[in-house]
Amino acid sequence: MPTIHREPDFGYDDLVDLVEGQLRVVELPALNAEIGGPGERLWMIEPGLGLTDVFRLWRKGRGDRAYWVVDRDHPWDALVWLREALSGVLDRLTRPGSSYVYALEPGREERDLAVLAELEAVRLSGVEGLRQSLGLRAALKVLDREVVIPAQAELARAGALRSRLLHEHYGARPDVAEWAAAELGWDADKARKVLAARGDYRTWVREGAAHARTTLQVHRPPGDTGLPAQLAATLMTAACRDEDIVPGRASPVPIPDGLAPPGTCTSGASEPASPSRWRTSTPPTAARGSTWPWRR
Repeated sequence: MPTIHREPDFGYDDLVDLVEGQLRVVELPALNAEIGGPGERLWMIEPGLGLTDVFRLWRKGRGDRAYWVVDRDHPWDALVWLREALSGVLDRLTRPGSSYVYALEPGREERDLAVLAELEAVRLSGVEGLRQSLGLRAALKVLDREVVIPAQAELARAGALRSRLLHEHYGARPDVAEWAAAELGWDADKARKVLAARGDYRTWVREGAAHARTTLQVHRPPGDTGLPAQLAATLMTAACRDEDIVPGRASPVPIPDGLAPPGTCTSGASEPASPSRWRTSTPPTAARGSTWPWRR
């Protein structure tokens, strides 16, 4: 997290005032109680303002060299260190029925759920500005791309792994589903679905790759650049995605000399996207009723 204020420039009370007195923030007491030390504080910008910062007042350093600082971070960057610091809470929420902490501490699940509620608030604040400016659909699209789809993909890979285990155990016999169902106490339909998960997932990936090749615009230099063709196309495509390169205007994206002269990204030296019949699909391990849009 970037530090914006610190001792000895400001004392502790001044640091608190710089956040609470100068900014419209709400405190995150459940999160702070879980990860913070004595005197430490955690805030986020008040919901509804379209702003997205997280602020942390904490003791940095060790021993006599420790000092108070105020750090500021974007919510989704803050989630990286918050999730690491909250690993114990998230583990309990993942397997609540086998948590000895819950067995030993009645009511602890409510504290963990309060932590989760504040963590959700931080995550949603990352799309609040987008929701206010472009609407709910745009915010949901980003949330799907950054949160939902990766989780569904991990679930699908887990199903494919389980499928492989069954195939390796039972071999290539024609009645493998019936054998698996009888031995594991499943019905035959469930066994067939589990056994098919690996092949279904791999088919979905291949269809998605074909979809990308027919719909995503790729830019290639019009002439020789002295670089391998694949590398030149990769660099040029990355540059053109961030900003159109037009004559007379410098691009903030550094491009190797001779790779993309002015006007290249807008001169038609690209492979146009074409319609594709590839459709989104739901992997066999995804929850029933959920959608599986391709990440774009």
